[in-house]
Amino acid sequence: LLLNHFDLMINSPEKMKELRKLILQLAVQGKLVPQDPHDEPACVLLEQIKAEKEKLIKEKVIKREEPLTPIKIDEIPYEIPKGWEWVRLGNITNYGVNEKTESHNIKLDTWVLDLEDIEKDTSRLLQKVRFKERQSLSSKNVFYKNDVLYGKLRPYLDKVIVADETGVCTTEILALRGYFGLTPSYLRWVLKSPQFINYVNSKVYGMKMPRLGTNDGRNALLSLPPLAEQKRIVQKIEQLFASCNALETQLETERHFRVSLNHSALHHLEQSQNEEEFQKHFAFISRYFDVLYGVPENITKLKQTILQLAVQGKLVPQDPHDE
Repeated sequence: LLLNHFDLMINSPEKMKELRKLILQLAVQGKLVPQDPHDEPACVLLEQIKAEKEKLIKEKVIKREEPLTPIKIDEIPYEIPKGWEWVRLGNITNYGVNEKTESHNIKLDTWVLDLEDIEKDTSRLLQKVRFKERQSLSSKNVFYKNDVLYGKLRPYLDKVIVADETGVCTTEILALRGYFGLTPSYLRWVLKSPQFINYVNSKVYGMKMPRLGTNDGRNALLSLPPLAEQKRIVQKIEQLFASCNALETQLETERHFRVSLNHSALHHLEQSQNEEEFQKHFAFISRYFDVLYGVPENITKLKQTILQLAVQGKLVPQDPHDE
């Protein structure tokens, strides 16, 4: 009901933020889209990932890593659908292994990504800067198209994007690559889900520059759906988030209108030349009070106007019998 009628229930940025969290939490719990019994189960995908990693190790493309701790029953936070699997992030991605490069190897037209280029919470890419515009001398991590770029510094800022081209980035951004066709956009949404962010917040270290350690990152617990369902989930999230964006734009337009209308109404009230004008403008404000003062900044302006009317002698009627 909520997902079908959220345009009637969400009327503030705070509620919109909570709705987005809910959508992502439903997604990683397998409650956002229906399961298809004909989907190849995630256990098959895990076997394919394991085979691909062994092949890459034999070809000396990657090194064999220390095995991660087996998943215990008491770690599992909730039940997942049949056909899904609980996995550790380090088992399905190259988490903690990054290709590095130095500044003298970077071409002038290469995309250079910094944490400041990604908006917190929304993960919207604010700007795309080329090396000729930002010639940093520090070492960089190399990333490729479709890598999931995850900001490990102050991870509670929730900065995660999928690269749409090859480039380099600060070493505080990890380039994550899923094995055997793991859907990059699904991985991105998992890393932005409340479950993952709560885990990260419990593991970060460092007071001034908190970051997620490599071992804790690799051991993060994720719910993995079948490959086909990953694509359906991504499609549904993007559809719902597009509706959220449209509603946000509508709410912002309405907010500007209410602020402008309130400013005009209070101005006319203050400038009233007689009791008849005052009552006319006051009646308008009373009639549309709920509309005008559903916006917090309008309440502040109303308080200021009340005080201004008071010192102008317009707040209460005069009594000719007063001394």
